[in-house]
Amino acid sequence: MGKFLPGDPISNDEMENYLGQVNHRASRVKNRILKSNGIQQRYYAINRQQQTTISNSQMAAAAVRDTMQKAGIAPRAIDLLACGTTWPDLLVPGFASMVHGELPELSPLEATSHQGVCCAGVAALKYTASQVQLGKKRQAIAVASELASRLFKQTRFEAETGIQGGEKLPFDTEFLRWMLSDGAGACLVSSNPAATGLSLKIEWIELVSHANAYPLCMYAGVDTPEQLTSWMDYPSQAEAAHQGVLDLRQNIRLLNTVVQLGVEGWLRLIEAGRVRPDEIDWLLCHYSSHFFRSQIVDLLRRAGCMIPEEKWFTNLYTLGNTGCASLYLMLEELFDSGKLRPGQKIFCFVPESGRFTTAYLMLTVVGGNSITLPIEPNAPSIPNPTVATDLSRQLMLVWLEFQRQLRSVPIVQRLYRGEFTLEDYQALLRNLRPQVVEGARWITRAASNMTDFELRSLLINHARDEHRDFQLLERNYVSVGGNLADIVNAEKNLGSEALSAYIFHRASHENPIDLLGSIFIIEGLGNQLAGQWAKLIQRTLDLNEQQVSFLSYHAANDESHVQKFERFFNSECMTSEIGDRIVKTAKTTARLYRLQLEEIGE
Repeated sequence: MGKFLPGDPISNDEMENYLGQVNHRASRVKNRILKSNGIQQRYYAINRQQQTTISNSQMAAAAVRDTMQKAGIAPRAIDLLACGTTWPDLLVPGFASMVHGELPELSPLEATSHQGVCCAGVAALKYTASQVQLGKKRQAIAVASELASRLFKQTRFEAETGIQGGEKLPFDTEFLRWMLSDGAGACLVSSNPAATGLSLKIEWIELVSHANAYPLCMYAGVDTPEQLTSWMDYPSQAEAAHQGVLDLRQNIRLLNTVVQLGVEGWLRLIEAGRVRPDEIDWLLCHYSSHFFRSQIVDLLRRAGCMIPEEKWFTNLYTLGNTGCASLYLMLEELFDSGKLRPGQKIFCFVPESGRFTTAYLMLTVVGGNSITLPIEPNAPSIPNPTVATDLSRQLMLVWLEFQRQLRSVPIVQRLYRGEFTLEDYQALLRNLRPQVVEGARWITRAASNMTDFELRSLLINHARDEHRDFQLLERNYVSVGGNLADIVNAEKNLGSEALSAYIFHRASHENPIDLLGSIFIIEGLGNQLAGQWAKLIQRTLDLNEQQVSFLSYHAANDESHVQKFERFFNSECMTSEIGDRIVKTAKTTARLYRLQLEEIGE
């Protein structure tokens, strides 16, 4: 592993000395963003006069040289160069050609460019690994480099329409100004480990794109993600820049989805047996901000798959967020830290916000003379997965898949795109009412058939809490212009019919403990999504809080409901058979609930 970091580390207090103050005014949001992301210092390839001190391709070349020097390999032995970046120096030719041009000591070789966002470096590494594994190449180098700082110079923003007149920098642009930094990392990929010292064996690499189902999150070169009018469609490049089209932007409201998709893929790898949390010695997770670490931890803990935080390794706080170079720089620092021992497993997780891509790597530390060093005792191992652990993980997978698929439902799509209408809101409330009215009824029926007295009592109390919720929904409907008789007399749609029939059928069985799966989905939607939807509806339709109180109420109260029932997952009576029934019921409920929403307007 090799690296290159430009210049000296730059503290938070020094940042505006390099990036400059827009319209000679200190940023009002900088400190808030820095407090959230936790970054204490970073590196910039620009000086205080905002002049570029070294190009992106030159940084990549420097990291390649550092790698060759550490590996003790002759430059002429390299037969493949794969390069990843987000924003190359030139539009044409490719980034790899420019990096190769900075390395005259190399031979003529195959050079490939991989452009993207945070996963571009993983794509370069996967290509080199595949070529070496196929026997097509012998000694390959993968390199990832980012030079983001020059995108955030105050002169770029001051030339824009509006900013010239004193307007504030848009938050989706300024957010990234205090997040991203510069640097490059590289690694040598061979078919055999080094003769001495440690090597990292690539067990597998996975890359998954969800761009078919999700909108742009991080982008540059268009006026808005919805219209996708390219910067090349403007009369001139100057006009595109004047309108801010060339700014790098991020829709921060979508960032939670990036984390959820990444964790869902992680749990699928566990289900497939490709990742065993108890066997992981080091977790390298590329989170762009400390804020998202807590979200990842929360999802993993709820899924029963948490890797102890003492096994997490990051240098985000000292190197900053270097985009696609981040994983390389983490691996390089860990590799040279003296903490690695042969046989250890390193799991790497890289979520990318560009248009929702996630990457996963499994590495094993192998060989070398360090095997004679004393091996430090590992942290206490996690016991063999219990029924409760398996159940928690499988339910979390069901939930994350349900949450992801909901975004493709037309009425939900319109909500997230800002196209939601008052008629949509009325239709949503009208179609939700039957399920809300019947909630207390099927819960009571399930309680009457429950053999576990404690669970029966909990269900009865839950039914009591739920039985008047429909009245709050009706008041919301009337407050936005709906007629009470219309919502009271509305027929169930096909999805509502199917959901109601299924749940009442299950509730009529003896000891219907599997309905914990239904409660997990329905209460989870209230806890995880209802509040988010309430805010979007309120903002889009310019409503007051009382007009979205049904959704807001469930966001505030359903978490405690879920926690009360989840404790039964750890009870002694829980068996793998019961757990399978709960998961199947959760899957069925999720599918029918989605059908209920899909049928709105049909």
